[in-house]
Amino acid sequence: MRLRILPVAVAIAAVAAMPAYGEARPLRPGDATVLKRSATSEERVAEAVAKRLTRLSPAVRCGDLGLDVPAGMLVTGVTLLPPHGPADYFLLLPQVCNYLSWFRQTPARFDPDGCRDDACVQLASDAALALATVSHESYHVLGYRLEKQVECYGMQSIWFVATSLGASVAEGQRIAAFYWRTTYARRQQTTPTYWSAECRDGGKYDLRPASHAWPS
Repeated sequence: MRLRILPVAVAIAAVAAMPAYGEARPLRPGDATVLKRSATSEERVAEAVAKRLTRLSPAVRCGDLGLDVPAGMLVTGVTLLPPHGPADYFLLLPQVCNYLSWFRQTPARFDPDGCRDDACVQLASDAALALATVSHESYHVLGYRLEKQVECYGMQSIWFVATSLGASVAEGQRIAAFYWRTTYARRQQTTPTYWSAECRDGGKYDLRPASHAWPS
């Protein structure tokens, strides 16, 4: 079997002040095995969201991403990009898939506006990251490769992912705004290749310039 080195697009969450990075890895024989197995219930949830967002039918699997990650960084998803055209699958960390499934059960539990302690805020942050990850990787499936553009587009679609999983529009917008104020705001320092000054209301990467309900 011939192996090719493919560009790999990753969704990164910084847990320490370290720079972002990009990697490539060969397509592994194990990838085919993962994709051939039946999707779990959590994976089916992620696939349904990705299908609604992309209007394609990407496969989503939860498990090992096959990346060597530096200490202090958390890579939450990966899309293997072929040389030409869009990808047709992506991988997510198991905890991302779990949060998507939990969110679907009780979306209101993860609304940051209802938080009264740090534990709740952390829970809301983890859930927002899971929503952002599936959104981010979906834009890679659509063929977008520039990470700062993909991250911005993905953030603007958090509300869509949230409502696809049962949240109200208002809840989805609050979660997106929370992600914008917290995780995205930190990216300028922690993962600068995933941040852009043009990711703003009326900026170059604004998907809905006629609306000012940023980032939703």
